[in-house]
Amino acid sequence: MAFLTPLFLAGLAALGVPLLIHMIQRQRAEVVEFPSLMFVRRIPFHSLRRQRIRHWFLLLLRCAALALLIAAFARPFVRSAALAAVGGGGREVVILLDRSYSMGYGDRWDRAREAARSVVQNLVAGDRATLVLFDSGVQAGAPSTTDQASLLAAIDGAEISAGTTRFGPALQFAQGILEDSDQPLLEAVLVSDFQQIGVDSAANIRMPAGTVVTPVSVGQIPEDETENVILMDASVQRDMFANQERAVVTARLANRGDASVDNLLVSLELNGYELESQPVTIEANSSATATFAPFALEDRAIPVSVRTAADALVHDNVFHFTVSPADVVSVLVIVGLGESDASLYLEEALGIGSSPLFRTAVRSVEDVTVEDVRAASVVILNDVGLPSDPVGEEISQFVSEGGGLWAVLGERVRWPGDRLDLLPGSLEGPVEREGRGGVLSFIDYSHPVFSVFSTPRSGDLTTPRFFRHRPIDVTPSASVIARFDNGDAAMVEHNVGAGRVLAWTSTIDSFWNDFALKPIYLPFVHKVVEYLAQYQPALPFLTAGQVLDLAQYPEAAEFNLSGGNIVVRDPDEDRVPVGGLDDDTRVGFVQLTEQGFYEIRDTARGDGMSMRVAVNVDRDESNLAQADPQELVGIVTGRASGEGSAVAAREFKPEDLEQRQRLWWYFLIGAFGCLFAETVVSNRLSRTELSPDE
Repeated sequence: MAFLTPLFLAGLAALGVPLLIHMIQRQRAEVVEFPSLMFVRRIPFHSLRRQRIRHWFLLLLRCAALALLIAAFARPFVRSAALAAVGGGGREVVILLDRSYSMGYGDRWDRAREAARSVVQNLVAGDRATLVLFDSGVQAGAPSTTDQASLLAAIDGAEISAGTTRFGPALQFAQGILEDSDQPLLEAVLVSDFQQIGVDSAANIRMPAGTVVTPVSVGQIPEDETENVILMDASVQRDMFANQERAVVTARLANRGDASVDNLLVSLELNGYELESQPVTIEANSSATATFAPFALEDRAIPVSVRTAADALVHDNVFHFTVSPADVVSVLVIVGLGESDASLYLEEALGIGSSPLFRTAVRSVEDVTVEDVRAASVVILNDVGLPSDPVGEEISQFVSEGGGLWAVLGERVRWPGDRLDLLPGSLEGPVEREGRGGVLSFIDYSHPVFSVFSTPRSGDLTTPRFFRHRPIDVTPSASVIARFDNGDAAMVEHNVGAGRVLAWTSTIDSFWNDFALKPIYLPFVHKVVEYLAQYQPALPFLTAGQVLDLAQYPEAAEFNLSGGNIVVRDPDEDRVPVGGLDDDTRVGFVQLTEQGFYEIRDTARGDGMSMRVAVNVDRDESNLAQADPQELVGIVTGRASGEGSAVAAREFKPEDLEQRQRLWWYFLIGAFGCLFAETVVSNRLSRTELSPDE
């Protein structure tokens, strides 16, 4: 209890007035006439009754009336949340319960649910509450309910998800509930382990004015986080043995603990059956790898899992993925007559590729056939012009229908005049670069061909030296994605129909430049061919929380996505709805919420064919580094808040609390009640004492 104007309490000294009255009041008596006492000796009379309190109840009524009147003028208010709710209106409480998979570490989840139950059990009459479960998304029950039983049942039924921590969506949801509330007191209780990775998502969230954000941390202190082995990922290497494609899986593990882990069993599973298991030792705060024996691939994707023995956080002890037969991109290289050596570097670079595999066919301009073009995914004109009809016509049609053409514009290129639409501009004669030659000075690293070189230490495209090139007058419809230091175009992209054309204005051997002698030559060639082939690698796995678009999966190309016969089952064998995200015309989308393998099949097919999609948890959540809860509170409220229980002290100003509660009315009414009772009691006592029977 506090007072807005405590100086009025000095008036409590007036309580001495009724006490003094009771102490000095004289007993009324009937006057009796008596003869003169002048001859009688005077003897002093001392009345003890005069100095004793005879009517305690009347005294208490008078004191209480004065005390309540003084307290009313002192303007009382309460700071306790529960009493404040009784005195001036209930609370709107939003309980945000983190269910990301890091909450499964040790006993965090049990302690988090117990903290949420405590919040519900501390609700008082007039309070309303909403339970919000969150990870990277939000799941909420009925908002603003006063039914504690339903809230407790929802907490008991809550389960840890495979998602990651994102505070932003949950706090934004709570912000909407609190803004719409008509309750005078607003509170958001955030129960979490406060993963550092989730704080940035709350940067633009601001709670309504006066909202109290109460953080309840169930995370352990960093010194106690001593046990967590993370199965980070797995890589696949392919080779051929006895005309059979094989795969070798290497798993990478990390030990985030302060103690070494010895002889940790790591197992490889195919189609749910264990194929091999081996012990691995990982030093403290270090990493290690485990390589398994090769296994033969099948015609379709194989579900593969790597597991370790369970530790304090089980969600990151397994890694799921699929291994598919290698994709093959057919490349047709057309060279000049007797110039097969001009493609030596190109063939060697394409021969090294494994994902995808490049099947290269080299034909001279005189020997190439229409069938060669039709069997190709990409056509490379290596220092030659477009072949004469019917091959030239077939290449033009191939590009317009979605094929890829790489035109290497060396000195022997003579382009027929009736096929100029395939070129991004008109060619000029070769230009000599004196001295050490020219270099690439402008590169569009946002383009898929060059994006692989955009990160540090990924290769320097400015190191190759170019001694000759062919200038090209680029048409307005084409785009230059690389230039030499003299401003001439080095690589130009041009779209023809549904296909793509890339023009390289130097050579791809060592005749006009030394590009082929640089380590960056191989990834450059691979990216050019992949881009022209519009190659999309099959994703070995997705992450929980993502949306699966079946139209992007090559294996689902045989499914009729619009037929309504697609059935998807999650890792728990429960059926998952399949539909559109934006409208009914976009079908084939599946929300991935669990870790494991999703099975998709088209029930209209009679062969029972199905595809598997692997889903893993985001390994960033396994980093158990914690944020300061006060930092998060400061972000969303603009002020820091002390960590405490769910029923926390309000951070309103005293004037706000007193105005909301108006307890002085109750004290004033009580004072008048006491005065009325005092009047009644005193009158009755007076009549009694004056009665003749007394």
